[in-house]
Amino acid sequence: MAGEQYDDSAQRASLQDLDRAPVSLPQPEGTPDNANDLAILRERFNEVVQDRDRIQGEFDALKRGSSTIAELDKLIAPSAKKAFNYMSVYSVGVFYLLVMDGCHFHGFDLQESVLDFLVGSTAVTVLGLVGMVLTGIFIGARRAVTK
Repeated sequence: MAGEQYDDSAQRASLQDLDRAPVSLPQPEGTPDNANDLAILRERFNEVVQDRDRIQGEFDALKRGSSTIAELDKLIAPSAKKAFNYMSVYSVGVFYLLVMDGCHFHGFDLQESVLDFLVGSTAVTVLGLVGMVLTGIFIGARRAVTK
């Protein structure tokens, strides 16, 4: 190759060859049109961009909601602890009153209507506080945030 001479006279193109050359290459059958493909790709790209924008908006809304829920948890926790402590102390106090009345400790005797009131108010405290107030605070606050 280094010492060889290359004869390119047989491969030279003439002006006539250029005139006979096709303007474009024939497309094999089943090959899609590139201009059509480009339009389809642009349309699909625009759909993907719109989906990305929609999903980003949803993500931002969820992020704001989750930070709001975390803040609600911080605000609600002290109230929930206080409500639970009140319910516990009240129930234990009523329990001791019932035991003292049942054992007649040092002549301790409560009227029947007072006992009914204590037992009923304990049930209302437990069911009402847990069932309505705490559930309303936690679930109601989250429904308002997520909407």
